[in-house]
Amino acid sequence: MNRLLNQAKLQSFHHYKVYKFGVEVPRNHDQAMELDCMIGNIKWLDAEKLELSQIHEYNTFIDKGKGFDMPRSYTKIRLHMVYDVKHDGRHKARMVAGGHMTKTPVDSIYSGVVSLKGIRTILFLAELNGLDSWAKDIGNAYLEALTKEKVYIIAGPEFGDLEGHTLVINKAIYGLRSSGLRWHKKLEDTLRDMGFV
Repeated sequence: MNRLLNQAKLQSFHHYKVYKFGVEVPRNHDQAMELDCMIGNIKWLDAEKLELSQIHEYNTFIDKGKGFDMPRSYTKIRLHMVYDVKHDGRHKARMVAGGHMTKTPVDSIYSGVVSLKGIRTILFLAELNGLDSWAKDIGNAYLEALTKEKVYIIAGPEFGDLEGHTLVINKAIYGLRSSGLRWHKKLEDTLRDMGFV
């Protein structure tokens, strides 16, 4: 009975509409394009184009063309867009890999995350000791690091002219199992190169 209830909840979850700040948030590319057409603007299309331009700017994919036969050591996965509306009304699209489709790596992929309590403690200690506190937001942070996972995709309609092309994932895109670790290693190396200890 519990299993059937959970399946029913999941089914309704996939179909009910989600609104954020009064704007309907799409669940996939097709729905985003439908909403743009229905409302009479291109905000979701622009959000997708911005995300794809940044992804291409970081050389996230290696284009192998159409019909390329990938080696068996590579795993085919899917990508999808995750949509959001920011508090200032901006429409945001983020490309996320289906990392759940890959095998779990044998080596550790643990990547620690700082807690809000940890940040408060650091800021308190800095203030108490008269130290300067620095903060920085790094846009598309994961795309700064290379991935070691051997994965590829077949580009979908959101890729425009590249639709149907075989794309090898070169960067630690959001959603891959080891992306967090790859990014933290890249950040560690960069901070050490800058003289931080």
